Amino acid sequence: MEELEITVNDKQGDFLEAVLYGMDVNDRKVAGMVGGIGSGKSIAMSDLLATMKEELPRAKGQFACPVVSQAKRSLTPGLRAGWRDRWDITEFKPATGEGEYVLWKKPPEDFDLPYEEPDDWSNCISFANGFVIELCGYKMDADSHRGRNDDFVVMDEALRFKKDWLKILLGRIRANVGRFQSNLHWLFAFFSSPPYGSQGDWMYEYEELAKKDPKRYHFTQVITKDNEVFLPPGFISSLKDKLTALEYSVEVEGKRLSSIPKSYYSALDWDKHSDIDGLPGLWYDPDKPLESSGDFNVLFTSSTIYQREGRLIKGQKALFVKEPMNNPDTGEALTMVETLAYKVAEVYKGHRNKKIYVTGDRNGNNKSPGATKTMYELFAQALESEGWEVILCPLLYNMEHYERFLLMHKVLSEKDADEYYLRMHPTEFKPALVSMTYTPIKADYTKDKGSEKKLSVEQENATHLGDTVDYYVIWCSMGGATYSESGFEIDFF
Repeated sequence: MEELEITVNDKQGDFLEAVLYGMDVNDRKVAGMVGGIGSGKSIAMSDLLATMKEELPRAKGQFACPVVSQAKRSLTPGLRAGWRDRWDITEFKPATGEGEYVLWKKPPEDFDLPYEEPDDWSNCISFANGFVIELCGYKMDADSHRGRNDDFVVMDEALRFKKDWLKILLGRIRANVGRFQSNLHWLFAFFSSPPYGSQGDWMYEYEELAKKDPKRYHFTQVITKDNEVFLPPGFISSLKDKLTALEYSVEVEGKRLSSIPKSYYSALDWDKHSDIDGLPGLWYDPDKPLESSGDFNVLFTSSTIYQREGRLIKGQKALFVKEPMNNPDTGEALTMVETLAYKVAEVYKGHRNKKIYVTGDRNGNNKSPGATKTMYELFAQALESEGWEVILCPLLYNMEHYERFLLMHKVLSEKDADEYYLRMHPTEFKPALVSMTYTPIKADYTKDKGSEKKLSVEQENATHLGDTVDYYVIWCSMGGATYSESGFEIDFF
């Protein structure tokens, strides 16, 4: 391969220099990079693997992940783009004989083979010089990897990898003693977005180890601004409009969150409840009605959107508005609930079955100042103007606090085989996941809703969005659409 020159930001350069020249060539070592949106960590991973390919011909290592199918979908396009655009490494084409790697199948006969061939090529990326990356999933059966011998391990989105799995993974890095004279041999390199709360905290243990033993450990934290020169103009400022304040501080500014308070949602497991792979039916079906749950406040109005598949509740999107807009057709000033309704219509403009059930906050049955309709009626009217059929079904039942707590705990713990269970999209539903994660509990099993009254707390980080999830789960437990269409009313909040 002819010599190429690639451009990196300072943090990427520090990372690559450390793993290439700063660590012990004769020992297993660990290098990690944690960074937020647009920080360049994926490019650094792509560059590292391309360099490994050159340094370790005929080596075989694993790309460790929870679920292989998900990794194939999310990982491969970015790696291929990085290899193509920065390294001129392209996929092999049998018709022309050009290209350097094949995906998910046994390589051509004129490709070199690794010193230790995999038993199954269906999860492998194989290069012409015998360098092989094998995707290994740990969620279903981590113990099945105990017999492996690997020259290296690479991991993306390490915050989703459980600390218990590391004991198995690290013991596999032992293949081909003395065969390679490269610092990249026997390297475990992980890359990740920053964790929320305790999930993925094991990554920061390596930061402390790197301070004590830099020959065996290296840790780089990179923030979006570190990569600003390679980003489109206005990219960082635009993220303020797309992310909640908490997401922006964590994923753009690199802020580390303090410990999670004793949570109202004690059974919430971010990894489990945001895992949307392998679920029955389509995750999102444009030909099925939507169901929504709203929370209406003067300065913050929000809604979470769902579809169901049997007992499975699919939390698809968490939407909110913080200031009213003008009617897109007439220019007339809108209320907050109307603004939210137009946002829902815009987000789901491609949805084919324009039928939506709307439940949620009791206060939505009140009228906005100066309005002749309730907030629910205004919400429905705005959606109907965009071609939607709206079924209003707000809960009116004042469920006892302890009963509400027990219901949410039962649904999230999934110990009752006859109860609903909840999965929430890891990015589209993230504002609600964050809200639930940081909702404290009082001694009487009520939510500590003090965050809704603190001017210092951005309201998208308060308890509002978690409330919409509660409202929806209670509505489902009482029959959902079937119950609402019966015409029987109950009092809620």
